[in-house]
Amino acid sequence: MRLPVLLVGACAIALAGCQAKRAEAAFDPNDPAAVAAIDSAMQQSIAGARNVNADQVLAVAEGPQEFTFVSGDEMAAGLPKIKENFRKAYSMAKRQDQEIVQHHTRLIAPDVALYTAVGEGTYTTPAGWKSPPTGIGLTVVLVKRDGRWQAVHAHQSLAP
Repeated sequence: MRLPVLLVGACAIALAGCQAKRAEAAFDPNDPAAVAAIDSAMQQSIAGARNVNADQVLAVAEGPQEFTFVSGDEMAAGLPKIKENFRKAYSMAKRQDQEIVQHHTRLIAPDVALYTAVGEGTYTTPAGWKSPPTGIGLTVVLVKRDGRWQAVHAHQSLAP
C-alpha cells in the first residue's frame, strides 16, 4: 500500500512541475497588448508634463496601490502628497517640452511591468524664459489590477 501512495505522490509532483513550466512558457515579457496599453498610458502622462498638468501626469498612478516618487534626493509617498508637490513645481512653469529619445517597456510578470525612458527637455517660465536642454531619465514600475495598469513607483533623474 505504501508504494502506490508514493507513486501517486511522485506523479502529482511531476504533473505540478509540468504545469509550472507550461505557465512559464505562456508568459511573454514583450506581450504586445500589455506593452501597447502601458505605452499609451505613459504617452498620456508625458503629454500632461508638456502642459504642466499634474492631474494628467499622475493619472497613471490613480488606483488602489500606494504610489511613491523619487527625484534627486526627494522621495514622496501617497498620491495626494505627490500631486501637491507636482502642482507646486508646475506653478513655476508655463510649459515643458520633452522629447523621449528612447524607451523600453518590459513585463517582469504577467501583472508587473517596468517602463524606462531617457529623453531631453526644457521648461518655460510664466515670464517666457526657456531653460537650457536637460537630460531626463525615468523608470516606472506598474502593476495590473482589474485589467488596468497602475504606476506604483516612479524615479526621475535630471542630468544637465
